[in-house]
Amino acid sequence: MRLLKIVAVGAVLGLGGCIDMEMDTAILGPDQARVSGFAQVPRAMLDMMGGEDGFCAEEDGTLELTEEHARCNMLMEGTFAEVFEADVEGEPTPTATDLGDGTVQVVFPLGDFTEGMDEMTEDPAMVAMFRPMMEGHGVTLSISGREIVSTNGTLSADGTRASITFALTDLLEEEPNLPETFEAIVRY
Repeated sequence: MRLLKIVAVGAVLGLGGCIDMEMDTAILGPDQARVSGFAQVPRAMLDMMGGEDGFCAEEDGTLELTEEHARCNMLMEGTFAEVFEADVEGEPTPTATDLGDGTVQVVFPLGDFTEGMDEMTEDPAMVAMFRPMMEGHGVTLSISGREIVSTNGTLSADGTRASITFALTDLLEEEPNLPETFEAIVRY
């Protein structure tokens, strides 16, 4: 399972309103990255999905189960091609481009989070049904390195991390306040 598959699983589960996810992409060099983080769902949701299969792949994550939650802790490291590998050809993936000056431009497509939501957001009954399930749940994506040169996200006080956070209820808005991409130029 590569990063996009993890994020896609999160988006699908997010439509059910029961996921919290935090992922950090650390740029380690001109073609090296480490992705770490977690996705967490209520244990009942995991059981309804048919169990552990598909939620947390062994090669990229470790599953922690409690009575309340199922949490997939993820860690993967490798080249940009390995970390950002698409599971399906033609599927949009994050990109990382070495700019040749000790920096890398990282771009996460965020449009996938709102894809397929139009039909649901046009139906007030559907919005009313999903909103309570989505309340209090969210997604945080971050990009880190020695220095963030520029970003359209929120910059940490020490200048080494850019992040974007959104509540799942934001996806229910007719016009979600979510940029098409989350981007940063990172010095490694």
